[in-house]
Amino acid sequence: MKKFFTSIFALFFLFILSVLFYLVWILNKGEFESEYLKDFLNDRLKKPGLFYSQIDTPKIKFDTKNKKLMIQGNNFKINKESGENIAEFDNLKVYLNLRNLLIKRKLDAEKLYLEQGIISMPNVFSEPLKIERIYLEGKLYPENDEIELSHFLTDIKEDHYEGSAKINLEDLNAVGNLTDLTRKNIFYNMDLVSNNLDFSANSFGFDIEGEALLGGIDILLKGRKNYINHEDYVSKYNVQTIINEKDIENSFKIKIEDFISGPIELNGTYFILNSNKERIETINNLKNSTLSFPLLGLSKSSDIDATTKINFYFSNGVLDNLKILGYQEGNKKLSGTIQYSKEFKPYKSLELNFEKDLKKVEIKLNRNKNLNTLKLKADYFDFTKVLEDFLFEKKDDENPLTPLQPIEIFLNSKEILVTDDNSIFNTNATMKYDKNLFAEMKLDSTLEKDKTFNLKITPKDNSREVIITSNDAGLFMKKFNINKSGKKGEFVMHGIYDDSKETHPLEASVTIRDISLIKAPTLAKILNLASIGIVSALSGEGILINKLKSEFLLEDGVLHLKKYEAYGPDIGFSNQGNVYLRKKEIDLEGALVPMVTLNRIIGSIPVLGKILTNERKGIWSFIYTIKGDINAPKVQVDPLKSITPGFLKKFFSFFKSEKKSED
Repeated sequence: MKKFFTSIFALFFLFILSVLFYLVWILNKGEFESEYLKDFLNDRLKKPGLFYSQIDTPKIKFDTKNKKLMIQGNNFKINKESGENIAEFDNLKVYLNLRNLLIKRKLDAEKLYLEQGIISMPNVFSEPLKIERIYLEGKLYPENDEIELSHFLTDIKEDHYEGSAKINLEDLNAVGNLTDLTRKNIFYNMDLVSNNLDFSANSFGFDIEGEALLGGIDILLKGRKNYINHEDYVSKYNVQTIINEKDIENSFKIKIEDFISGPIELNGTYFILNSNKERIETINNLKNSTLSFPLLGLSKSSDIDATTKINFYFSNGVLDNLKILGYQEGNKKLSGTIQYSKEFKPYKSLELNFEKDLKKVEIKLNRNKNLNTLKLKADYFDFTKVLEDFLFEKKDDENPLTPLQPIEIFLNSKEILVTDDNSIFNTNATMKYDKNLFAEMKLDSTLEKDKTFNLKITPKDNSREVIITSNDAGLFMKKFNINKSGKKGEFVMHGIYDDSKETHPLEASVTIRDISLIKAPTLAKILNLASIGIVSALSGEGILINKLKSEFLLEDGVLHLKKYEAYGPDIGFSNQGNVYLRKKEIDLEGALVPMVTLNRIIGSIPVLGKILTNERKGIWSFIYTIKGDINAPKVQVDPLKSITPGFLKKFFSFFKSEKKSED
């Protein structure tokens, strides 16, 4: 028995001595390699039926810097049982648990480095993934087929992943947490950053959930990468956040603040599909947003409930089209499609359908190389701002037509609001907008029933000819807020826009025949101040004006009234001065002659007429001024010039040339 224990002790002593000599040799020489070590390592990194590994020239070394025993190898590869390559790396470093090596006599890894490699998994990644480095730390030698990674780190180009995980090799699943994630240019040059994302993975897919920053915007992220069935999607990511117009403009370089502002509650799902296609489905709460789309007549204030569903479709990383599946706000609805292309910016075509109070608007726009086309069909349009820009020849760089010119517009509308509470009906028009101007136009419309309004603009050399006609002058002027006191009559305007000048002045003449003036508060003031007893006629059938002739120059928002003369059986008057349309102010002076018929009869009597009228065919005349607010001007009649025979030499020359014009 004594010899037995002596032998056992001697063997144990020799084993300890050999291990010590082995370690001293490693520490002095620095490395050890053998074919046995290569076969041993390849056998350790193998999962029968799934994958196996290969490593060239493995060595056992002592890392003096980290004071760790290390296995180092080159050309490390992982292959499927079929031989298909899964991954390969230029360098492999495995740090061993020295205690387990000495006591348990087994290789137990606690740290692993992989450098400069490629992972090829077509069911996970669309193309081979280039890896800068992978670092794993933890219980890498599995017990009960579970690996615990207390710390892992991966760099893929500019992307960085860091966290912890548990991996079950039997079920092939993993759960963990990303404590430091940075992904560059993940979407439209936006970076994804997070320090708290939970993840899980198995043979069917990869799931991730938590808080993150996308392009500097706080989001809640929930995503899944699909490993099996790619018919539905390859990956999908749900994003919840609150954004505003500045976030959209900074991210997508699209200016929208003129149309929408304020916070938008966004719930979107981003799908990555087969064939390099992508889709984003969004549901947006716009309650705290304000909207303004004048052309559609769509506007919304804050604190009014509104939602919209919008889908974005991408191909090869480029936005292909956008579909508005539904905007809902009370009795307002909007849907449509916007098509994009590289050739046309910001979009190739759009089709919008808007409904408000059961009235519908359809807009179809197509971009072409030489001439764009816009088709507008509606039950109702609000054109108040459009007409204001047209009247003032306003060059608005933010006008939606500006980037689309030259553009041909086809308009068909049952009703168009032209001024506050005034509309025209059954309008058909063809227009061409170019160089920030309506270069051509032909418009036919109905004021009421059989009362018509027609407008025609024809291009000339460095100019445009404009003709406006209506068979009810009073109604036409009332509709367009020119004058609210007229009734019936015929209206004709002929003018020329001088496009050789930057301000595009309009020089025009207007002729109105057989119109009755009813109420006419400014005229009533003049008559009262002049003590002319025909004021009561304004509240009845009105004062008849047989003919009104006006000549004016409209330039830069100012109407220069050169000549404004009118006469009828009871009265005649003339004006001249300026009307400041933008400031809505007026500055006119004029002359009025009562009882024009009597004056003309007396004036036609030889000798007596010449004496009484002083060659200007007016016995009594009054000088007046109209100044101030255009809606409530101050009217004055000069008493010193009242009842002055023939005082109209300067202001009232119409009757002198009337006979020639009638001929």
